[in-house]
Amino acid sequence: MDVVSTKLLSPAKINLMLRIVGQRTDGYHLLQTCFQLLDWGDEMTFTPMPDKSKNQLEIKGFEGVNVQDNLIYQAAQMLKPWAQSQSAWLVEVDKQIPLGAGLGGGSSNAATALKFFNKAWQCDLSIFDLLALAAKLGADVPVFILGHSALGVGIGDVLTPMKFDTPYILLLFPGCHINTAELFKASGLTRDQVSINPANMQQSTFWINDFMPLVLQQFPQVYSIYEQLKSKMNLRLSGSGSTLFAVFDELEDAQKAYNTASEFCDVRLVQPQLSSIF
Repeated sequence: MDVVSTKLLSPAKINLMLRIVGQRTDGYHLLQTCFQLLDWGDEMTFTPMPDKSKNQLEIKGFEGVNVQDNLIYQAAQMLKPWAQSQSAWLVEVDKQIPLGAGLGGGSSNAATALKFFNKAWQCDLSIFDLLALAAKLGADVPVFILGHSALGVGIGDVLTPMKFDTPYILLLFPGCHINTAELFKASGLTRDQVSINPANMQQSTFWINDFMPLVLQQFPQVYSIYEQLKSKMNLRLSGSGSTLFAVFDELEDAQKAYNTASEFCDVRLVQPQLSSIF
C-alpha cells in the first residue's frame, strides 16, 4: 500500500490591536486583542510510518530544539489518552514564519497538530474540547483551533469570532528574535490600559499595541526600519514580536509599499485567511 502524506497550512496571525488591561495574581497578563489570521504560514506535512508501533511521533524542521519542548509534540501527547486507533507519524515542518516574530508560528503548529491527530487517532474530541486543550499549551493556540479571526480577551484565549477589513497586509521582518516572556517582565510596560468597546474594533484608529514603545526602544533593528518607513506607510507591531505590518485597501498601494520596504528589510504581502468558524 502506498504511503499518502497530508500537507496542511499552519497559518500565521497578526495582532491588529493589543491592549494590556490588567494582570492576574498568578502573573498572567489580561489582554484585549484582535487576531487576524493570514493566508500564509508554515507548511506541515504528516506522513504515516507503518513500520513504527503505537502512536509514535517524529518531528523534523526544528534544528537544535529538544522534541519534548516542541509544542507539536506536547499537543500530540495531550491527545493520547483519547486515542482510539494506533498510528505513528512523521511531522515535517517547512518553517516560513520567523521565530520571535509575533506571528504565532509555534502556536499555529500546535493547533494544526491537535486538529490533525484528533482525526488521525480517532479521538473524537469536539471543537470545545480542543479549545480547552489548546489553552493549556499557550494563549495564542486557541485562535488557531477556532480557525477564524477573532477578538481575544482574558489572556487572549476567550474568543469572539470577528471579521476585520484588512484586504492587503504587508509584513516587514527586521530579522531579530524577541523573547515574549522577557518583554512581559519589562518595568516600562503599560499594564492598566482601558478596554475599548468591541463595536470600535473595526476602526483602525483604535489599533494600538502596548508593546510597541518597548520594542522600538530595545531593538535597534525594528526602530531603524520604523523610522525610515513610518512617513511612507502606517506601521504597526504584531503581538510581542519583531514583525511590523501595514494594512492597505488597494492592491496597487500595497505593491508600491512592498517595493519601497523591500529596500530596507525582508517583506511579504499577504491577505486575510478565508475561513469558516468550525
